[in-house]
Amino acid sequence: MWLLVLLALAHQPARPGSVTPIPTAGLSAAPFATKDGKKGWRITIPGGRPLATPAVTEGTVFIGGGFGSHEFYAFDAQTGKPRWAIRVSDDGPTAAVVAENRVVFNTESCTIFVVDARTGREIWSRWLGDPLMSQPAVAGNTVFMAYPGAGGHRLIALSLEDGKTRWEASIQGDIISAPVIEKDGVYLATHDGTVYKFQREGGKLLWKEGMHATSAPSIDEKGEVHVARGEARGAERYEALQRLSGASGAVVGGQIARKKAEYLEPDVQRQSEYATKNAKDDSSVGFAGGAPPAAAAPAAEANLGQSSVKGLWEFQGSRPTIQGGRSYATRGDTLQALDASGKVLWEEKMSGDVRKTGGHLASPPAWGGGKLVVGTTAGSIEAYEAESGKRLFSIEVGDPIRFQPALVAGRVFVGTERGTLISVATGDASLDRWTMWGGGPRHNGAE
Repeated sequence: MWLLVLLALAHQPARPGSVTPIPTAGLSAAPFATKDGKKGWRITIPGGRPLATPAVTEGTVFIGGGFGSHEFYAFDAQTGKPRWAIRVSDDGPTAAVVAENRVVFNTESCTIFVVDARTGREIWSRWLGDPLMSQPAVAGNTVFMAYPGAGGHRLIALSLEDGKTRWEASIQGDIISAPVIEKDGVYLATHDGTVYKFQREGGKLLWKEGMHATSAPSIDEKGEVHVARGEARGAERYEALQRLSGASGAVVGGQIARKKAEYLEPDVQRQSEYATKNAKDDSSVGFAGGAPPAAAAPAAEANLGQSSVKGLWEFQGSRPTIQGGRSYATRGDTLQALDASGKVLWEEKMSGDVRKTGGHLASPPAWGGGKLVVGTTAGSIEAYEAESGKRLFSIEVGDPIRFQPALVAGRVFVGTERGTLISVATGDASLDRWTMWGGGPRHNGAE
């Protein structure tokens, strides 16, 4: 009987959302210059809401209107001039991915949208579930996304062309940041800390490891999986970086660069300014009583230190950027460079107080031309030489930044916590090819 019911539900038509063009009048880029002469532009997005990482391709910047908004925008990457704007039926657009002239993003509540990159015209949309706290990935003409289903969370693979289901698989909870695609594998870490690898075609589960993972995985050129992992000692939390075999999921070597992690401690984070702001933002979208049961917030908080829908929507953790056998990660209040053995090659302290501010004090690093770029909660964009840790520039923007920057053709693009989209021409053309969160639509580095 139940099998028949499930089969019937599975064959119900997907419920679409809606997309409406809206005027771009009033959206204008204001030019500015940095203290060292760099030129840039900034746009205040209506609503002043926290913005995710912009996606920048083919001379266009794509960005949602922020947590709680219903809007999505496209701007000229050089000038900031608006190209189109749309309003969607659900609120909270994530960071977008762009592939095959299609822009793919989901809303926190509760739909995935695919629109034409040139016009904003809807190609397809599909209601998945509430809340959606991660973002999609795209590879091989397939969209990969997590959602809360009737029997628990699912990883779903959808046709980029028309949204039809290709396969689904059960997972423990929502995903930290996004699925990560590398070759034939779909890798992910759920909020409770379980790491998975699925076969890209067909969705077969290849392995899973419960290990208190605290970031999305990164896969290196040898196929090994790098992930941050937490450890509880009473009320205190510690975090290390760990490698896993891409073939089997088996742990490779010991934990490296283990450190105390107040940024993962629930008791600390509940008292922070970030928690207060997140509660207010949650209330604005109907979660005044806290995250709904489908969010599995208690398990997420025990592992990540965050329990609000907003806090999990933008949680990126100590996600390592892997280049040339080295690992680079922002861990609470410190940007670190590690060699393959786990030796700390250099580190840079970020401005601020983790206990007071809450969360991580800087974004995961974006990579371009042997340099690292982060956005900080102190309201700056910081660039470092990856080899030595030498600071190359520091740009004060005035607004806190939590999401990873994008780097394209020498420009840095960031969205701030107060709803400002900022672009700075650095004059360094090697800052390039990090076109969206995680580097590209597969989220595993520059493409």
